[in-house]
Amino acid sequence: MLERKVKVPTPAVKLFTILPPFSTTISTSAPTVAATTVPGRTPAADSHDAARAVATAYLTETLGFPSSEFVIKNMVVTSSGMTAVYARQLVHGLEVVNADVNINIKNGQIVAFGDSFYRGARPTQPDLAALSDARSTTGKSPADAFKALALFVGAPTPATVNVTVPAPTGDASLVPLFEITSEIAVAAVPVRYAYVQNGNNIKLVYSLQLQQTLHWYHGHVNVQTGEIEAVNDWAAAARYAVIPVGEQSPDKGPLVIVDSAAVTLDNASPLGWHATSVSTYTTSKGNNVISKPNTNDDAKNVLPDGSADLDFTKYAPVFATADPNNYAAGSAVQLFDLMNVAHDLCYQYGFDELSGNFQMDNFGKGGLGTDAIDAMAQFAEASDVDTFVTPPDGQHPTAAYLFDYTTPNRDSVFDLAIPHHEFFHGVSSRLTGGPANSDCLTPFEAASLAEGWSDMFALAVNVLDKQTVTRNTAAPFAPYVAGTPSGLRTYPYTSDTQVNPSVYSYLGRADYQTVHKAGEVWASMLWEVYWNLVDKYGCGPIEQADLAHGNTLWLQLIMDGLKIQNCNPSAVTARDAILTADLLLTGAANNCLIWSGFAKRGLGTAALSGVYEDSFTVPPECAL
Repeated sequence: MLERKVKVPTPAVKLFTILPPFSTTISTSAPTVAATTVPGRTPAADSHDAARAVATAYLTETLGFPSSEFVIKNMVVTSSGMTAVYARQLVHGLEVVNADVNINIKNGQIVAFGDSFYRGARPTQPDLAALSDARSTTGKSPADAFKALALFVGAPTPATVNVTVPAPTGDASLVPLFEITSEIAVAAVPVRYAYVQNGNNIKLVYSLQLQQTLHWYHGHVNVQTGEIEAVNDWAAAARYAVIPVGEQSPDKGPLVIVDSAAVTLDNASPLGWHATSVSTYTTSKGNNVISKPNTNDDAKNVLPDGSADLDFTKYAPVFATADPNNYAAGSAVQLFDLMNVAHDLCYQYGFDELSGNFQMDNFGKGGLGTDAIDAMAQFAEASDVDTFVTPPDGQHPTAAYLFDYTTPNRDSVFDLAIPHHEFFHGVSSRLTGGPANSDCLTPFEAASLAEGWSDMFALAVNVLDKQTVTRNTAAPFAPYVAGTPSGLRTYPYTSDTQVNPSVYSYLGRADYQTVHKAGEVWASMLWEVYWNLVDKYGCGPIEQADLAHGNTLWLQLIMDGLKIQNCNPSAVTARDAILTADLLLTGAANNCLIWSGFAKRGLGTAALSGVYEDSFTVPPECAL
């Protein structure tokens, strides 16, 4: 199961580091101030005055901050009559953007507060006049800071950056020191000096607001170094009503509302799922995937639109309906989510731009762009044969889905193993023989291997790391669309050979001369290797690609093996590529685990390519 709420260790956007940690205290001993009535003033104003006095006294007398080192930004009265007072710390008259105190006051008493004010040593007062001089060589300019922020958040490189100093009007404290206009910003970018705290350090920064169509970044760039100290995106993330990855199908888990901010992996999709460097979209279209229905009803065959707030929850399907076409848009949204999750996940294991992944925009990282997946939900031209067509790098792959094994039909997009199975066909095709060659899984045996890799990838992502699943669990493949607990394969996947007897010699049987049946044999071998590694190293969140875990190490070896193996491999040469991948990655630390997994299913040391006779032997060093 993919733990979708956990980010990769290298996010593209830094969040604020707040120290000391936010705390809440009830019923403090702070001083009380009796409310007074002033003629002509409203009760709310009287409450604000009293609350301000209590908060100020607490900040100065209890916390010990002089009045010159904070500013009360807001006061809000709640329905219970409590007044919330929000204060921001000042250092040398500049705001510390992640240093706040909120004080909650009722009847002149502090009932709760939170505190993240900076307690470390104060830096010397900066010479802002010198820093602001365009001729200064002591630090970075506002233009430098703007370009650094744009690069960091993955925005297009600005062609023009015009810096001006706006004239003071009204409240001078609200007027920025600088203003930047650029073609990559939809409004003028205000720039102010501020501080950002990080542990026991405090950094002088330019604070900028970069507003774009679907993002509004509040960025803080180190004045001296140009490093990004913190960024926050004020834009709301996209929301989808989907069966989440790991829940397999509507039979296993309900629809949930998924927030794209919780699932997007930023190194793989730096602009999110709905934008390229030159375009942003409010539909189920983005840099990696273009997903729409392809039904017999042309009126339904349009891209679902989430509007400006990217809210796709209105397309939530109702599975009780007799006709999947009634929720065709919801199917396209589900497919968009799943294909993007698979894209970001595989990126962590090396299916990146140089390796031929599926992206419109490769962000200057190599490879060929213009090849986002054209994903067709409820494909009307055929059924029961889901496909993923993979041309060479730089050309759009296509994917199509619909099954009619049951009455009513069941949409295979919602049997999550199937979209992930099909996606991995694209991975194995692009990685075997290189991204410019799509003809390297062509002969029967090589094509069968592709089916096996895809089955096991789908199971690894959706099924195998659940605590209730062990190597001897009987795991059927795609039982939802099959309409039967046994699923679409001859046997469920399991290490129990009484339940799944698949061995290498089955490839020579007359009843195994279809790629899906032969692929079951290869997948059964990969299952054994998977569990040998998991039994030794355990199981961790698969999207983190932490190779200390067995499931993540297994997937990395599979991906590396695809790159290593020959064009049109056999089962023997594909096995050897995985062994070579382990030699190069770990110094063959797992050599015997891998050999014993393959040998259990007849692909031992004496197995020969094209001669389908079982070998259950392992190298002598593994026989002990």
